[in-house]
Amino acid sequence: MNSVYILIAVVLATGGIIGSVGDKFEKRVRKHRLSLFFLRPKHTILLIAFFTGVLISASALFIVFAADAGLRNTVFQIDALQQDISTKKKELDVLIRQIQIIEKS
Repeated sequence: MNSVYILIAVVLATGGIIGSVGDKFEKRVRKHRLSLFFLRPKHTILLIAFFTGVLISASALFIVFAADAGLRNTVFQIDALQQDISTKKKELDVLIRQIQIIEKS
């Protein structure tokens, strides 16, 4: 259970650090009225905020997937798991029908 708390702390700390760095960069862009890709400074700030959020989400996913191989395998094999569940439900329905037929006779 300690590893879960450590993982949560690392994800939160990483998000906080990336967020604060993005905020400082946004303030610098706002102060100097810089622009990226020929955008107005207002839109440049929105672009920086967007990519800061993407970076925070990507780093959180990377940390979680790197820490837990079982979760990584589950997420990337979700289609196979859903097909397996569907097959098992159909098998269960057949068995329930068989039980009902046996109970009626």
